[in-house]
Amino acid sequence: MKKLIFVLLCTALLSSCKKTTTSNSYTPDCSGAAKSFATDVFPVVNGNCAGCHSKFSNYAGISGDASSIRSMIVSGSMPKNGSLTTAQKNAVVCWIDNGAPNN
Repeated sequence: MKKLIFVLLCTALLSSCKKTTTSNSYTPDCSGAAKSFATDVFPVVNGNCAGCHSKFSNYAGISGDASSIRSMIVSGSMPKNGSLTTAQKNAVVCWIDNGAPNN
């Protein structure tokens, strides 16, 4: 019984880490200049994600989880507390779609 309660509690805590809203209405617009990690991406991730996801405090952590980050941004499930502007979403998603270079 204790194990069941523990599992239910852990599941509830983990599921509360994401937004429940998943909007698929966002489509990235990657026209224009290629996005830079240092100038365009890092400020967005550092300001909106790294507070909860400490591994996103540098290039290695961000690029290592690029696919997951892209998925969460496109679905609208992250960041949990707040939202990104279309320009911020485009910067991160287009940078990832361009191979996530360390530029």
